[in-house]
Amino acid sequence: MLALLEHCVSELGGSYVMEDTDSMAIVATEEGATIACRGGPFEMQNGLSAIRALSFPQVDEISERFRRLSPYRDKSRSILKIEKDNYDPESGEQRQIFGFSISAKRYACFIPDADGNPVLLQKGLNNHENRWSEHGLGHLRFFFDFESEDRDWIRLFWLNIIRRELGKPTPSLGFEHLPAVGRVTITSPKVMRSLAKLNLGKSKANRLKTFDYLLSTHIAALGHPLKIDPERFHLVARYELNPERWVRMLWTDQYTGKQYRITTEGFHGGRNLARVKTYGDVLREYEFHPGSKSADSQGTPSGKQTIGLLQRRHIRVGQIIYIGKESNRVEEAEAGTIHSAQAVYTEYPDPRRNEWETKVLPALRRFPIRVLVRLTNKSAAMLRRTLAGQSRPRARNRILLQSVLRRIGAL
Repeated sequence: MLALLEHCVSELGGSYVMEDTDSMAIVATEEGATIACRGGPFEMQNGLSAIRALSFPQVDEISERFRRLSPYRDKSRSILKIEKDNYDPESGEQRQIFGFSISAKRYACFIPDADGNPVLLQKGLNNHENRWSEHGLGHLRFFFDFESEDRDWIRLFWLNIIRRELGKPTPSLGFEHLPAVGRVTITSPKVMRSLAKLNLGKSKANRLKTFDYLLSTHIAALGHPLKIDPERFHLVARYELNPERWVRMLWTDQYTGKQYRITTEGFHGGRNLARVKTYGDVLREYEFHPGSKSADSQGTPSGKQTIGLLQRRHIRVGQIIYIGKESNRVEEAEAGTIHSAQAVYTEYPDPRRNEWETKVLPALRRFPIRVLVRLTNKSAAMLRRTLAGQSRPRARNRILLQSVLRRIGAL
């Protein structure tokens, strides 16, 4: 359905801000217009690249086309509805709303006030529901009221992003310098074992138990302690509501059970010290999050500084690996307690699609034995058995053969 919708929009020369699962934010104005946009396929009179905004009636016509695809007996309404956000909650008239998108699931919608300042679409204020994304920030709690479920600090954060983009002053949020801490739940015996030190000397009533809360923090890019594998290091601590104690208490690595202290100062960690991310660090990373599935108008993969009209990245299939996404660990991945994809995915190897069989052997067979002997310094007998498929070399020899092929550009 999204593919059909995308075709309908592109057929009219239009663009969209974002799409996800079952919806699309189409660039549109009341009468249609040309809007400046880096990488756009059109050109304005001043020479700037641009995109075409569809008119409101054109969007209505697209919605009407989808009415015929409704699986329900009642065909009076389209299954592709125009969201209520587009209509003023008081007058009911259609209004112009604006959007700011970082990636598919990171966006906010707003309207300008009389002075041109952005006002986010907010439930109870100017809309029927909040229209800013919390994706990628849901693992964090509000520093000044850790127990509260209030997420209004995310609204303030989005407002600052948009104000910066519009060249307007951005007030301090007041907590950018503080450690970014979230709340996670003890969900497995494996996590319990790593927390054994926290239970030492505690009475049964005061020990950590399954489904108790923990504090969770996130390590800065160069903030890991010395000689630590970043993909197997995550600090947690007993649930403590007083933020002033966070930098003074000991935190436990959930993988090894070792304890460390944390800091928000400097740029790197130490022997028993981890430099953790502040709210400011997290929010800056969020604002410049690269859309890994997209490319710019030149086909270059999207990066932190990519701005303008994006396109889908073109890919070439190098290898097919069957995986299963372990849904019971999705929450852990979102909370940041899992850092390696291998910890979330289970691989189901298929010998017929093995890289050795599909890529390496065919590449080796393009060369005479004498050439391979000279390149690899391996025996001709071993290479003949390998090329004939009679035996597979040891792991270190397979790595050697692959590295040789890559070095000469054959793989």
